Amino acid sequence: MTEPTVVLYELNEVPWRLVDAYVADHPRSTLAGLLRSGTTWTTVNDDAAHLSPWRTWPTLHRSMYAADHNSFELGQDPQTFRGTDLWEPLDEAGVRVGTFGVLQSWPPRRHASGGFSVPDTFAGDAATEPPELSTFQRFNLRMTSENAYSSDAPLSAADLVRTGLDLVRRGLTPASAARLAAHLVRERRDRRFQAARPMMQVLPSFDLYWRLRRRTRPRFSAFFTNHVAAMMHRYWGDAMPEYATGFDYEPDPVFATFLDAAMTLADRQLATIVKALRPGDRLVVAASMGQGPIDHRVDVSGLMVLDDGPALARFLGAGPAEQELAMHPMCSLAFGSADAAARAAGTLARVVDHREEPLFETIEQQGATVTFRTRYTPVPDDDPRVAHLLDAPEHAGTYGELGLAVRDRMGGSNTAYHIPEGILVDVEVGAVGAGDVRREINVLDVAPSLLATVYGVEPPASMKGAVDDSLFR
Repeated sequence: MTEPTVVLYELNEVPWRLVDAYVADHPRSTLAGLLRSGTTWTTVNDDAAHLSPWRTWPTLHRSMYAADHNSFELGQDPQTFRGTDLWEPLDEAGVRVGTFGVLQSWPPRRHASGGFSVPDTFAGDAATEPPELSTFQRFNLRMTSENAYSSDAPLSAADLVRTGLDLVRRGLTPASAARLAAHLVRERRDRRFQAARPMMQVLPSFDLYWRLRRRTRPRFSAFFTNHVAAMMHRYWGDAMPEYATGFDYEPDPVFATFLDAAMTLADRQLATIVKALRPGDRLVVAASMGQGPIDHRVDVSGLMVLDDGPALARFLGAGPAEQELAMHPMCSLAFGSADAAARAAGTLARVVDHREEPLFETIEQQGATVTFRTRYTPVPDDDPRVAHLLDAPEHAGTYGELGLAVRDRMGGSNTAYHIPEGILVDVEVGAVGAGDVRREINVLDVAPSLLATVYGVEPPASMKGAVDDSLFR
């Protein structure tokens, strides 16, 4: 018997509130059709650790919370992760798998059954499996680095042309190329559209994923996209009508279009998937948690940003280090050894400003990496912008000498943030689902239930969730 084909579309942090708003405005959308023909649940992520996607997606994939899988931060040494991702037992069982952009999936894996492994846009390097996508991945990582804090970094025309030609060879469709070109035109006419750049990365990513999938024909594949989540964090308040009244907020008419545009990109990709699947195949749309509204009254003018990690490492004196990609205000430094990282973490905790207040927070060493936060309060204009070690004031330097810069962030402060409730939509082609019921389920139960129910593969002993007989039936 041939195994069924499952496409897992990971729509990061999208909650039912946004799905409902989009379907109400687009009743003939693919997403609206999926809700009618499939079965829906509300996943609940009860992790005691702070909810962040680089924790909650490993929780869904490995069926264990952060204390067990130990994926706490972006840029963390992958040698310190624990647990088994759901595609690993599938690969061992001879089921061909492919993953594209899945969080905390670096370094790429060469699956025994074939398939592909393209890590996320916070990967430690541009390696991909197959290697031919490394040029695309290198561009992805550069975009993440340059726009991690604010999406208004200058774009290199030569780089865009060079990468664009490679993307066309690898599978960029004419429709996506036209949408990317139109967006660049909008940016030139109105600078506010620069804030939507993170949304546009999903276009080449999905096209390349889809071409890989058609070529390698995996029976299980996962595609991750953060493009809607990136827009929600900043522009929920602009798009959701009730937010303005509830939080005394003045929506921006351009920013107000971003959420609908991001969801439309996802909807078109879901349409592509549905069209290609055959009877008995499944499309699963999931979010490992969601987002909900928060008060926007946070001053994001003049925040501290780590621009030069090696310079900070030199100041710490624990040995050379490379700066890994992370999401502001988090930072990550990778040292040559765990001992060097431990020394750096200890020194980092002693770095203070001119008032002898700590400059860095939430410092943690994992293997050869140290992760930490820059202080999330504006640096006033009269701040001398100097730092020293608390017990060695002679060991001092300017913020610039420590690799730190002070910059504004376009788009204002966040208007939405993480909530435990995510979404799960399961559609089996040719079958009638239970409908849009949204019963709450534990996020830990998703992976073992998919393995056992759809593929007949025994979940690994490390998985903490249960096989829920109501899932994927």
